[in-house]
Order: sequence, then structure tokens, then C-alpha cells
Amino acid sequence: MLNLRLSSLASVKLTIAIFAAILVTILLGAWCPQESQGGFEKVVETFGPGMALQLHDLGITDMFHSPVFLGLIGLLTVNMLACSFQRVFPKIRLYRQPIAFMSNKEIVKFPVTKTIQLKVSAEEVLQAVQARFKKQGYTIRTNGAKVTGEWGKFGRMAASVTHVGLLSLLVGVTITSWTGFTGFKPVSLGKSLSFADSEHSKQWLGKLPDWTVHVDATRREDYESGDAKQWYSTLSVISPKGVVLKKQEISVNNPLEYEGVDIYQSSWGLDSIAVAFNGQRPQKLQLQQMGATQAAFLPLDDKTILIFSLRKQDAPLRVFGKIPEWQQPKMLAEIPPGKTATFGTVPITYLGPVPVTGLQYKSDPGLPVTYVAFGIIILGVMLAAVPHRQLWIYVGEGADGTATLYMGGVSKKAKRAFEKSIDAAAAAMVAKYGEAPVVEAPESSSPPEEVEVLSYSNVSSP
Repeated sequence: MLNLRLSSLASVKLTIAIFAAILVTILLGAWCPQESQGGFEKVVETFGPGMALQLHDLGITDMFHSPVFLGLIGLLTVNMLACSFQRVFPKIRLYRQPIAFMSNKEIVKFPVTKTIQLKVSAEEVLQAVQARFKKQGYTIRTNGAKVTGEWGKFGRMAASVTHVGLLSLLVGVTITSWTGFTGFKPVSLGKSLSFADSEHSKQWLGKLPDWTVHVDATRREDYESGDAKQWYSTLSVISPKGVVLKKQEISVNNPLEYEGVDIYQSSWGLDSIAVAFNGQRPQKLQLQQMGATQAAFLPLDDKTILIFSLRKQDAPLRVFGKIPEWQQPKMLAEIPPGKTATFGTVPITYLGPVPVTGLQYKSDPGLPVTYVAFGIIILGVMLAAVPHRQLWIYVGEGADGTATLYMGGVSKKAKRAFEKSIDAAAAAMVAKYGEAPVVEAPESSSPPEEVEVLSYSNVSSP
């Protein structure tokens, strides 16, 4: 009963079905903006409030933390473990078992085989042929007139190593899923980022940091054309007691890392402008995107509106007026940052823009395991390219003191190169000891039944 359940869990059909379901969830996550990367506002901007709320309720806006995705990863882990214990790990112990010796009648039935007769003793031929293949890197075993050799045996471990890498990858993903967190938050200059609104799995075992990140400064660097070139933010990590633990300027692809949390520069913009009327307390006027510029609107009465327009962070503030008699707004003044302009009897001081920096953060505790997993997978792929060659030799001695050398074997990869190595060995033996081959290998379309030893399942030591 246990074996039946294990076979069901190790089913390849189940693996394919799980991968198909995971692929669907990944495509959904790629199609829908994720709250952990752009916030719920990005979802609303893409789909509208109604559909955004429906997608949120279905868990699609946070797909990679949803119970569905985590359940599929857990099921795939169980499937891989069952497959490992049933099919992969049992083969590892067979790795050290040697191949069986063969007689001359069995060797000549291999697809790659060579038989030559030499005018020297069998002992001399046996030593010479062993020395040649040892020099080529073969592991040689002897039993009287019989010899076996293997080259690239470690290549047989490719599937097992790759499988271990995949299991390690699942372990890394699982660790991150259950203990990691992500998030996105726009933070204005002078404000702080906390992690209270982080996105993580519903069944979570992690812990959020108690420190915060303060935005000390933020700026945008432009090309000569005026297009954005790079965004920068100077951040300070602040302890619960107000102590600065770390300070760093970040930019796109240059995050701040502290206690396993990476904080990235994800977006940048101008949130508002700070102005003071009549020298009183500064006020913030919210900016709105208006094509290539941003504008803030200040109604003075039912008919008169002041429009404050700003092209970029260090540009002067352009002030427009609009009344019903004017078809288009008229520019009244340009105020550089820190300067004052008087409109009628009211002085207006432009203190400067208030930029907002979009900070994306993530904690990925399983990342080291994931890196190791990829290394193991790459090693498995490299091992798969190594041809595993198995060689059998038999040296018979005639009554006249001559020796007959039988060589044959198999190689699942680089078969032509293996065949050439056998031919080269035969030619070298003939050149050294005399006569060309006089016995041709018989035609055979398939190896003998005894070749099943190549699977290592029927192998035994002599």
C-alpha cells in the first residue's frame, strides 16, 4: 500500500500537471501588476477600481504569496521527494558497483568491437593494452585474461546531481515563501519607510524589521534632452531608538542592503510644491501630471484660478492666472526656488518641490540556498555532457605462442570518438607487435543479453 502511494506521488503525469498549474499562476502574476512591486494603486491604474478589487479578492494581485501558489510549490516538493526516493537515490548506491567481466564470445557481439591476432605472448599484450587505456584515463580492472575499463563514470551522476539541484531550489523557494516578505511604498522627502504594510504569505513564519528607512535626499538626473537618466535617493537606516545604523545613496540597480533586506530605487516623481503666502507657514500644493509638466491648482474664488506649473525639480516655478475672460491661462511670473514674487499685495515664496521616491523592498532568506541550487544544477548539466565509456578486453593465447586480442564496448555519447579510440588501439598494437587483423568481427545488429550489465542492476563482482 505504501509503495502504491509512493508511486502515485512520484508520477511523472503528476509532475507535468503541477508544472502546468504553476505556469498558469506565473503567467497570471506576470499579467497582473503585483502589489508588492507597484502597490495597489498600480493595479487600479491598469484595470480600474472595480476589477482591481476583484483581482485583489482572488489573490491575483499578490499571486506569489497566495495559498494556491504556495500549495502548488509544496505539492511539487512532495512529488520531487517521492521521485527521488523511488527512482533517483537508489541508483546512487549502484555507482560504486563494478561492471562484470566478459568472455571473448560476448565481446565480439558488441556494436563497437575489434579482434586482432598478434605474434607475441598473451601476457605481453595484456600489459600493453592495459597501459594504453590507463594512459587515456580509464579505470582498469583485471581478472586473469579478462579486463574491464571505464571512462567518465562520474557522468552517470548527471541526472542525480541535477535532481538534487532541483530539490535544493525548491527548498530555497519554500524558505523565502514562508519567511520572506516584499513591498513597495512611495516615500516623500523627509519621511520614513516602515515595513508594516509588507506583502507576505498568509501562512507566514517570518518577522518584520523594527527599524525604519528615512529619505534624507532624493534627486533625478536627466539627459540633455530632458529625459530621465537616473534616480538617486540618500537613505538612512534608523533604529527604534533613533540611532543611524547605516547611510547610503541608492539608485536603480544599486540597492541598500541591511540585515537581509534589499531596498531598491523603483520610481521617482514630484509629489507637491511648498509655497508660503504673506510669509506665513508653508503650504503644500499637490501636483498633477499634465503632459511633460506637472501642475498644482489654487482657486482664489469662483472665477479666478492660480496655476503653478513645474517642468523638473530644479526649474523655476511658473505661475499662471485664469479668469473666464481669458481663453488661455496667462503666465504671471517665474519664481526660482527660494525666491518671492508679489501678486497684487500678496507675496508668494516658492520654497521648492517635494519629491517622492518609490522604494521597493524584499527579504529573500532562501536566496543563498537558491544560488547553491543553481550551481548544483549547472554542475549536473555539465556532467550530462561527459560520455560514459565502458570497455571489455579479453586476451587469448594460442598453442603457437601468439595472442588474440578482443576489444569491445559501448558509449552512449560520442560514439564515433569511442569507436576511433578502439581502432587506434588496435592499429597501435599491430604496429608494435606485427600482423594486421586476421579475424573480422561478426555482423550483429544488437548487443548480447549480457550487455544488460551496463545498467548496473545485474552487476556482481568476480
